Amino acid sequence: MQAEDRHAAPVQGRPLISVVTVVFNDVAAVGSTIESVLNQTFEDKEYLVVDGASDDGTIEIVAQYADRIDLIISERDRGIYDAMNKAVARASGEYILFMNSGDMFASVDALSAAAGSLRRGSEQVVFGAWVRREAEGRETQCLPSLSDGFFNHQAILYSRSIHSWHGDYVAVPGLSTADYLYFTTLLASGTVESKTIDAVIASIDVAGTSAGLQTFSQKHAIDYLCGRTSRLKLLLVLLLHPLYFRLKRLVRKW
Repeated sequence: MQAEDRHAAPVQGRPLISVVTVVFNDVAAVGSTIESVLNQTFEDKEYLVVDGASDDGTIEIVAQYADRIDLIISERDRGIYDAMNKAVARASGEYILFMNSGDMFASVDALSAAAGSLRRGSEQVVFGAWVRREAEGRETQCLPSLSDGFFNHQAILYSRSIHSWHGDYVAVPGLSTADYLYFTTLLASGTVESKTIDAVIASIDVAGTSAGLQTFSQKHAIDYLCGRTSRLKLLLVLLLHPLYFRLKRLVRKW
């Protein structure tokens, strides 16, 4: 399933940004994500939706917006990172940003605020702020910290050309942190311009795909491999992290 390319040529001096939504069986949330993308005031964008052959009515929701989406792919894949790699291969923007199903732009001008930090003619990664949507309507604003490895994929705008030499996202069963691995190794390489901005780009559902104990331990393993944490800390995390999450739940109840 594919929609025609309808985006206008970008205004001279401004880059075309590819915004991507990856989705699988998320009929309850995909419409809100799509609308948050389509309502952005930034006009020099194309929009791609990659669906993993959903069978819960998701693709019917996506189809309702087909006249405003530049490319729709609906076919089986090998998970979220395989779907994201498909989008990278099909996108035509100078920059790319993933706003996957369940997450949303924080405001209608969020993409404009992020785009204002771009400097054309060089490969770069812009790490923006984000809001965590938690239980009972609680929201927490987060600022990125590259030295601490604290950033969120939906709040990252980066040069798509980086994929030509840094490769695709690793798509293997059980790996839920391929995005964290991608940007952590990219930062460690020191080969690309990176910056953080205070502008809030995304509103994140904390119960999404990257939530859970597995992701928590994988991130620490990546930090260890990149020299960001010690072997002792990694071992403690792997041994104690189930207890940590139980205690965190108890504290929240108090």
